[in-house]
Amino acid sequence: MSNGANNAAARPSWLLRLYTNAPVLFCFCAMAILMTALWCLGFRLNNDADDLLKLHEIRTLLETGNIFDRTLPGIVQPEPYVSHWPWIVDLPYAAFARLVTPFAGFEPALMLASFAVPLLLLAPALYFYNRLVIATGFAYPAVAFPLALIFAARTFFEFAPGRIDYHNLQILLLLAALVLMMSRNRFSAFVNGLLTALSIAVSAEFAPFYALVIAVYAFDWIFDREGGESRIVGFGIALAAGAIGLFAAIVPPSAYTAVRCDTYSTPHVTALVAAGLSFAVVPSLAGRRGGWAMRTAILLVFAAASAAALAKLFPQCLASPYASLDAYVRDNMINRILQEMSLFRRPDVVLSTGFPSMALLFIGALAPAVICAGRHGRSRPLVILALFSLLALVLAVGYVRYYRYLPIFAGIGLVFVLASLLSPDARLGRYLKSPVPAASRRYTLILPGLVLSVAMALYNLSVKPSEAAVPAGELADNCYSSPFEPEQGWPAGAIVLSPPLVGSRFVALADGPKVVTIANHPSAKGIERSYRFLDPATADPRAILDATKATHVAICAWRGPPLPALEAAYPFAAGLIEGRPPAWLRECPTAASSPLRIYSYRNADGTDAVCPASTLAIQARP
Repeated sequence: MSNGANNAAARPSWLLRLYTNAPVLFCFCAMAILMTALWCLGFRLNNDADDLLKLHEIRTLLETGNIFDRTLPGIVQPEPYVSHWPWIVDLPYAAFARLVTPFAGFEPALMLASFAVPLLLLAPALYFYNRLVIATGFAYPAVAFPLALIFAARTFFEFAPGRIDYHNLQILLLLAALVLMMSRNRFSAFVNGLLTALSIAVSAEFAPFYALVIAVYAFDWIFDREGGESRIVGFGIALAAGAIGLFAAIVPPSAYTAVRCDTYSTPHVTALVAAGLSFAVVPSLAGRRGGWAMRTAILLVFAAASAAALAKLFPQCLASPYASLDAYVRDNMINRILQEMSLFRRPDVVLSTGFPSMALLFIGALAPAVICAGRHGRSRPLVILALFSLLALVLAVGYVRYYRYLPIFAGIGLVFVLASLLSPDARLGRYLKSPVPAASRRYTLILPGLVLSVAMALYNLSVKPSEAAVPAGELADNCYSSPFEPEQGWPAGAIVLSPPLVGSRFVALADGPKVVTIANHPSAKGIERSYRFLDPATADPRAILDATKATHVAICAWRGPPLPALEAAYPFAAGLIEGRPPAWLRECPTAASSPLRIYSYRNADGTDAVCPASTLAIQARP
């Protein structure tokens, strides 16, 4: 009797057995519930203006049905705004909204797609992340996976409701590529070639990661690893075929010869096809006679020839995507965006609330490399994880835009660190048992990350990053994070000149006014005009309103006591922010709680522009 009771007590419950068999399902439900609850409470895990533009872009695609014309209405600089995002990025949301529209209506279906599709993309992303955890060799992946997910939550918040930028799709494709590289299935390399072409077609932002994917397949062939030849050929054929197929699907025939460095066009497909064909033919050229040195030399010759040809054909793409922008825009806006800086230039690295989490990420990112540095404990999955983790760390330090992706790799590394600190006899220590050698236990895995964090802190304390003066356009845009809805009920033909982030709020409205600019680099001409409008060096701001045909001005409001420092540095901008417009602008009535001030200018025929109709009361002047 007692033995039976003991056996029953030792037997895991059905819920625990279900979790052990399907940890991805449980973790998906937990994350989906958490992110949905935060969304319902008004918390936005990613307050990115690109999501607002993406909403406008998807709405336009659904309304016009034209997949090739990426000109977005509603943004009049007055030059047309042409999106640099391909239509395939909009496809999941547009398809979902199209299916739901007959039942819910157009706008509700669009809102539902913005809410649901990121969560639907989260499910396969978690599946591939779990496969990655399993491949690294933990004894109980069902325990290691949720821990890694907790450490990597910052990255997976890219799948929160409303996060409809392309970053979540890029993360999903990269996780799939990592798992396919670790697979021994003979078709995995072919599928990975297609995914690589798709990822670059979505955005070249992940090109460094996929360069490493290419390097791994090249390494397998150079050193004659099992199946290396078939993998490099399959990957190369799929890469070339996928690049050509996506080019035909994305680029209209009239633009086949056009060169656009910031979106998928002739330079990108040429580079991918050159790399794919090189991989497809090098095994037959080398045969079985050459060793690793000859194989390396053949690949290097192909790579050098391809790079030289690309540089000769497309020299304009050798610089950054922002190189062609006016220096005024780069200096006053682009170069001031925190994610466009390196960690060496950011003034908020040390003595900030984010520094401890940064140090933790550094520790986790370097832990796999420390393990692989020893003689024991190496495995193909662990070496691949270490390489990508190091690359992500270098990219994150050099260009903060990549910082959001570092937790993917640091999360698994931190589980290794946690396992090394726990006693093997402890319950959690047994569950986190891994192939980490004894030499890597205790503080060995922590030390490199700590050293890097201390070095970063010392650098930023000794070489304090210079901080340029804040332009008036940025000060007038500082209410973007406030929870507000822009005024609606705009008169027909209204065109609003506003700072870029405020403009992004307006452009996302279903029935909003046209805007001169938004916070995205294809709107550089509009950004320049909105910043120069508020710049004290501009002699006549009305000339900018006339040039853009703007009928209204919208600007973040200050409703407290006067700001003497702002008034001294930027008298014109301060007057608009504080509600003291010049005689040629008339303040429109707005709700007392509105963080915006709206001014009417004049119509093209010289008549006074009409204020938005839905405003509630004349704003009381402070």
